Amino acid sequence: MTASTRPLALLAALLAALALGPARAAHADEAEDHYRKGLIHKNEGKHAEALAEVNKTLELRPKHIAAWMTRGGLEMKLGHPDRALSAYEEVIQLRPKYAAAHARAGGVLLRMREYDRAIERLQQALKLEPGDRDSISNLGVALRKVGRGVEGIALMLQALEKHPDDVDLLNNVGVALRRERRYEEALVHQKRALELRPDDPGLHRNLAITLRGAQRYKDAIPHYEKVVAAQPNDAGMLYDLATCYEKMGRTSDAIGTFRRFVKAVEPSDPKAAERGRARIAELEKSKF
Repeated sequence: MTASTRPLALLAALLAALALGPARAAHADEAEDHYRKGLIHKNEGKHAEALAEVNKTLELRPKHIAAWMTRGGLEMKLGHPDRALSAYEEVIQLRPKYAAAHARAGGVLLRMREYDRAIERLQQALKLEPGDRDSISNLGVALRKVGRGVEGIALMLQALEKHPDDVDLLNNVGVALRRERRYEEALVHQKRALELRPDDPGLHRNLAITLRGAQRYKDAIPHYEKVVAAQPNDAGMLYDLATCYEKMGRTSDAIGTFRRFVKAVEPSDPKAAERGRARIAELEKSKF
């Protein structure tokens, strides 16, 4: 290109860019329109429809961070953790220092039982955003899963000093303490969690298990009963409740609950059903 023709080439390039400007703006507007529709569907609980709109957004704007994050959450709602993880990993590629993407990816990996990878992501999230409670809580669980429960307990207890009423932290540190057989310490945190969220069956479940571990069977029974009232075919809870009744000398209640256990477990685990029948036979003999 000669010096005389260079200004003409630059002018042509400028005119081309100006011509594309409105088209690009329309493209971006269309992408945002799909994204807004996706959020509306999401808020209405229409997760499949929301995902379809978000995917259209990403077709038009492949680097739309918010759309990728929303896609990850929707994939989890639809039961696709592998696809959710891919969405969050895409965000990490686009924006490596985005703490929320690392945190979400770590949470998904925890659900997928890929604990070492979860720990790596969650630790990175906390480097980028120290003190994030969800990341601390999830990291505490992941550490417990790989045999580093004491480390996880220390991390969560430190966070509870700043956030004493965080229910998830209270519950998770309680479970971790129970696994270390530190029952009385666990009970302090689990009881506080239940005070803050009294109708949560999961909290009743964890408190019941801890009370049984501490051999406080009478105190455990109301919490087991609360769980099985909400989840009547929960075989593990039925078995534990029957055992607590037995320990308290409530033989008829124990027999009736073991029968419910047998009915719940027989289709999927005949051997467990046989163990339940054996317990019933032993209890019936003890009545005479």
